Amino acid sequence: MACHDENMNRRSVVAIYVRHGGDCAFEGKPFYRGCQCPKWLRWSFAGKQYRKAADTRAWGIAEERRAEQQAALDDPSANRTADSRPDIGTLAAAIETFIKGKEGRNFTAPTIGKLTYQLGVFEAFMSARSKFFPADITVADLIEYRSTWNTWKSGVTQRKAQTNLRALIRFCCKNYAELLPALGTIKLTKEDRRRLEPKPFTEAELTRLIHQVPKTFPDATKAARMTALIHCMVSTGLAIRDTIQLERDSLRDGWLRINRQKTDKLVKQRLDPALHAELLAVTNGNPKYVFWNGSSLPNSAVGIWQHDLRALMEYAGLWIKGNLSHRFRDTAVDFWLGAGCSLTEIAAMLGDTVSVLEEHYLSLISKRMEERLAKVPVRTW
Repeated sequence: MACHDENMNRRSVVAIYVRHGGDCAFEGKPFYRGCQCPKWLRWSFAGKQYRKAADTRAWGIAEERRAEQQAALDDPSANRTADSRPDIGTLAAAIETFIKGKEGRNFTAPTIGKLTYQLGVFEAFMSARSKFFPADITVADLIEYRSTWNTWKSGVTQRKAQTNLRALIRFCCKNYAELLPALGTIKLTKEDRRRLEPKPFTEAELTRLIHQVPKTFPDATKAARMTALIHCMVSTGLAIRDTIQLERDSLRDGWLRINRQKTDKLVKQRLDPALHAELLAVTNGNPKYVFWNGSSLPNSAVGIWQHDLRALMEYAGLWIKGNLSHRFRDTAVDFWLGAGCSLTEIAAMLGDTVSVLEEHYLSLISKRMEERLAKVPVRTW
């Protein structure tokens, strides 16, 4: 630990070196001043190595730019405003503290992994610009950084990354109110909207899927558990993670009562007696869980079931790329809407809000409303 602290406090020294061309007679002499090959700067900071083009072939001009870079490193407070937060430290340290805060609030491992990757990319982008502190962040930096996201084809991914970046800016920048407007709303493309459209199974498709189960999984125990999983998700609209970690105690008295893994919101439903009995029958003697053994990692268990579900849907000719277990949730919502349930009732059964339902299931809501309006009596003349 002492060595680490010593490295953090050691003065950074900027050096000039030359990237010789292949035909340069002085190749192999990185500090030769006399040729016209491109000049570069390099230094260490907070235990990391950095390189930056001096954008010149003249050693004299490179010296001036080396001095500018050295001054910025020697006086980290230079050009800082009253908006700086010395308690946060470097941007890298701020990100580390920010993520630890999420871990302390029991965010899931996949969420922490995404935060670590996305914010790490931002830190690398800023470091490449020789900006190492939160107070260095400008509106131009945020705009140019977001322009690099065109490699992320999904607008949903971009939106989630932006949500994480905005949260970091609020955490470590006192002038966040000036910075955040640069991160305006990201519009979804037509392809995004098409991909996000709910895709419920029809009754005929559900029947075909269930009939495929014993063909894909000849083992009777495995087939029974897969069938019960599908029945459960289609009937309750539970997310795959909540289903896999479903506990026997959550099924007491023929009612489903859980708090969602994702939002911690309460889900409360009355179960069909046959489904209730089916779920208890496939526990295989596990004292706590219905589908999970309780010893493997939850993510691993979910991944195995997802793999099996994809194989089943492919054999049944019902697999849609990018849309797997969530189709069961769509099917549950479609059934409830068709049965005349209100959005408030459906939100309570799913552990969601009415606004979320309206956003994600607008097409299904419109379709069912049109069906009901078609049955409304009309005046005749």
